[in-house]
Amino acid sequence: IHLMSLTRKDMAANGESESERGNDNAKNNGDNKTDITVSGIFIHPVKSLRPVSVNSTKFSNLGLEGDRTLMVVRPYRSSSTSTSTISGKPLQSHRFLTQRQCPALATIDASLPTVLTQQNNKVVIQLSHGGTTLTTKSDTVEDEGEKKNKVFIDVTPKSLKSYPVRYYAGLWDDVVEVVDVGDDAAAFIQQVIKTYNNNNDDDGDDYDDVRVVSLIPNVTNREADGRYVPSAALNNLGSLPQVALSDGFPILIASEESLNELNGRLAKKGKGRLPMSRFRPNIVVKGLKKGFDEDEWRAIQIGGKSGPIFHIVKGCPRCKQSCTDQVTGELDVEPLETLKEFRALGKNVEDVYFGQNVVLQPTITGLSSSSTSIYVGDQVKILTRGDPIWDMDTVQAE
Repeated sequence: IHLMSLTRKDMAANGESESERGNDNAKNNGDNKTDITVSGIFIHPVKSLRPVSVNSTKFSNLGLEGDRTLMVVRPYRSSSTSTSTISGKPLQSHRFLTQRQCPALATIDASLPTVLTQQNNKVVIQLSHGGTTLTTKSDTVEDEGEKKNKVFIDVTPKSLKSYPVRYYAGLWDDVVEVVDVGDDAAAFIQQVIKTYNNNNDDDGDDYDDVRVVSLIPNVTNREADGRYVPSAALNNLGSLPQVALSDGFPILIASEESLNELNGRLAKKGKGRLPMSRFRPNIVVKGLKKGFDEDEWRAIQIGGKSGPIFHIVKGCPRCKQSCTDQVTGELDVEPLETLKEFRALGKNVEDVYFGQNVVLQPTITGLSSSSTSIYVGDQVKILTRGDPIWDMDTVQAE
């Protein structure tokens, strides 16, 4: 049973019928009438691994339920772009690893958390690799062939609190307390990277020291950057929105029209179209009157008058990870080369933007499933507009 994907039955249990939700959407009128709808929802169980496409999602205080609650790390090594001590933070022993440094991660699937009812309701995430047979093993499956291409991670809350090894891991300018989820997961990731490097004649780093870590329920604490968060997005006690292991904000939204504009420019150069997966959004919308109209959105509501309200806090700067093929892990110069021609909107020419970072507005009584769920096909109502917001600082690459 997948935990993350709501059904229409769930919606009815929340006191909201499908027709009622449609009627709410239809009640938008005048300037608020919209043809904008949600066309895709994506959850990334493990940071920098492949996402899962879902028809619906609930939101927690960390964003989409199950999104980026695990990540890959390696022991900290000093470099010109990071320091072992971040002002006011604990000393980091490990640091996050992404496709920016290791494109092989793009070839690994991560499932949504699944409840194993025959194993005392254990909750697991499956990592798998459909390419070359690997040599790692897992004791959670019986078939010997399957053992070599998948591994299961126990993410039951009780297990996450009881795993014996914890680290302070650096994640951009934050340091978060995380828990190591075991040798099987680490060995699996290490072997995928080794196989990828061998297949690509890469004699570089095999990342044989990487580990897989998870947030710790009610322990890990990380806040969004308060410089960008409007007061309406603060919780009832006035504190900032919490963030899981995403780069800086809990939700990323992008539009099909913006991607179409980019692909039109690529076509004029004789280059192929790029898929939305290059930008790894959580919510994809369509029906905008022009590309990048979302730059000017300040607040939106999805799913009618009872749907959740989202605040668009700032544009999302893009890095070389967007140049990584999300199926093969192969690298290219696009889309960054073309985005620099018309989306260099930050402090320097390297700061190019695609998509918008978003935070969820809490309800007066706190988060509740009846008001914090969305579905593919839901209408998007633009509540307020304003000037685009870009990073106040030069974008840091790592």
